[in-house]
Amino acid sequence: MALKNKLGPITAVVVATATVGWMLAGGNGITVSNPQGQPDENTVSSQSAEIKQAYSVQAKTLTPKRIEMHLPLSGKTLAGETLNLVNSYQGRVTKLPIEKGQFVKKGQSMMQIDTRTLKIQIEQAGLQVKQRQLELDGIKKLNSTNLTSKVNVAQAETDLASAKANQSSLLIDLENASLSAPFSGILNTLDVQVGQVLSSGESIGSLVSINPIKVKVDIPQNKIHQVEIGTPGNIRLESGYEADGFVSYISATANESSRTISVEMQIDNPNNIIPAGLTAAVDFIIDEQKAHALSPALLTLDDTGRTAIKTISIDNTVTITPVDIVKSERDHVWVIGLPDNVNVITVGQGFVSAGDLVDAHYQN
Repeated sequence: MALKNKLGPITAVVVATATVGWMLAGGNGITVSNPQGQPDENTVSSQSAEIKQAYSVQAKTLTPKRIEMHLPLSGKTLAGETLNLVNSYQGRVTKLPIEKGQFVKKGQSMMQIDTRTLKIQIEQAGLQVKQRQLELDGIKKLNSTNLTSKVNVAQAETDLASAKANQSSLLIDLENASLSAPFSGILNTLDVQVGQVLSSGESIGSLVSINPIKVKVDIPQNKIHQVEIGTPGNIRLESGYEADGFVSYISATANESSRTISVEMQIDNPNNIIPAGLTAAVDFIIDEQKAHALSPALLTLDDTGRTAIKTISIDNTVTITPVDIVKSERDHVWVIGLPDNVNVITVGQGFVSAGDLVDAHYQN
């Protein structure tokens, strides 16, 4: 009877323990492994995050082209040659065959001085030379027979040389009495009149040549290395006239105040339609270079403040590539610093940063 009383509580404990164990094994607290091939909740969340990081953008593949590099500056036109005309023989002006502003050819007379008296003097000098020559010849014959001294021979030779010198001087005066153009050009000013008496050394006007005409440009010291003798360029005047030329002169010294170097271009001016002293816009063609053309709206700044654009790398991530602008035009700019073939983000670049993954849709 006592044994039966003891089995009751023991049985109850065993049953309770078994019930708890069953609940732990097959009830609400059981843990079951995922069937093979089905991702768990954490894996799905990770994949969704990766998909959201691929930003949709539009892109375009750019290739470079060779373009002319230019150096635009301002200059002014200069006469090719300028000469102040000075009278070299004193006398009265008898003829002015060329009027002010007219074109004159090289060697053509522009002014004539009265030479009537001068021609008489030249004729007299010629006769005197003949006389001195005859005297010298006679004295030499006497000297050969010892009838005169060598001193007399020397004196006769001196007299002949003096007569010849006087004749030559008069012939030079005759040449100077007619003022001829040393080069072809325009008689720009003329300050004398027919009948006016001029002294030797008096200024009478100026002669200028403007074909070819020169264009003077002052180039900054940090740009002078880009220009050399023969560098081509284009000039444009305020009137709209344009002409092409080349660099013909580079100064060996810089301007002390501006630190610029003077350069001259030579421009053909066959009809003398370009006057000297005008302002001219000069565009030097300094080189050819490979560059990419793109819209200025695509430009941005990198972390260092340099001009850059956003490109797509081989792994479809965004790269900020610095560039240098070498030429600007109305609707696009030319830049250098990119590889030959580059994928540039054209739409959506404002919403992505360096390193972002993108899903690019390429334009034709």
